Amino acid sequence: MQTKKEFGTAQVSTSKFTMLRCLIAMAHADGVVTEEEIAYVSALANRMPLTAEQRGILERDLDVPQDIGDLFRHINDPNYRSQVLYFARLMAFKDGVLHPSEQDLLDRLHALATDGLDMDEIRKDVQKVVEAEMTLHDIRIDENRPKKGKHFIPWMQWLDEILLALGIDILRD
Repeated sequence: MQTKKEFGTAQVSTSKFTMLRCLIAMAHADGVVTEEEIAYVSALANRMPLTAEQRGILERDLDVPQDIGDLFRHINDPNYRSQVLYFARLMAFKDGVLHPSEQDLLDRLHALATDGLDMDEIRKDVQKVVEAEMTLHDIRIDENRPKKGKHFIPWMQWLDEILLALGIDILRD
């Protein structure tokens, strides 16, 4: 006789679970795991369908500090890699003080997260996007461009946007 499978029982991915473990490792960075830090991790963990085994690992991690670098390497999902950085920063300030060892650990996490990335190329790409968005913003709010009357050219804004998308900025000095 075949039994029915339960539907709706979600599994927490390895990356997401390891992200929690990294946060606990961050809590250990200054040598003291505070009640606020425990409450923070617990609140996050309680929103997830963790197995009894996973909950046991988190409890052990609260007692025995883990190496955040070793843990971080097991996070394969880019979303959770970036979330570790965000949540670890929040964790570092949970007790109201950024201890030097916490800053060192944040720096180490940042280095691990960006390892192998061409940060100069990423900065250039971001700068291009920012410049394009700022130019479009300027075009939209430019009070010197006629908005109505005999000098208003409705397609001018449209043309500016197309030229900008092609890399031609007619408003640049």
